[in-house]
Amino acid sequence: MLAWPPPGSEDLVGYFATLVAAAAGLPVLAYHIPWISSPGVPVSALADLPVAGLKDSSGDPDRLLAEVAHYPGCTYVGSSALLALAGPLGGTGAILAVANAEPELCCAAFAGDAAAQHRLIDVHLAVRQGGVPALKRILAAQRGTPALSRAG
Repeated sequence: MLAWPPPGSEDLVGYFATLVAAAAGLPVLAYHIPWISSPGVPVSALADLPVAGLKDSSGDPDRLLAEVAHYPGCTYVGSSALLALAGPLGGTGAILAVANAEPELCCAAFAGDAAAQHRLIDVHLAVRQGGVPALKRILAAQRGTPALSRAG
């Protein structure tokens, strides 16, 4: 389970403990995505949270450095801009929208391939700026599928 805390949440330990209990044994990752849930999950709070790890989509390289250096849990990068930094520094993995369009490049960049990281720039910027609709347009162009969102 991937869960961001409610905006302005002060009891992160209690919030995530409730989620972990509800998840009935499934792993729970705290999700740091500050533009959705401000202020997000502070690095200083991570070690006290009863979670299996963290997904950080902030795109902040200084924060990523602090997480890898000071948080003993699993750290998953959520920004395709930081793959070549996250992997070599010891990040656990990546959970990325861009991997839907460029899985091989994402894997190579996470392994430290700077050329692969560079080749991801345009798709990263397009998805960062345009969100899910932009990702759907990219996938439609690559695969010949409709770019429309589907509701089911």
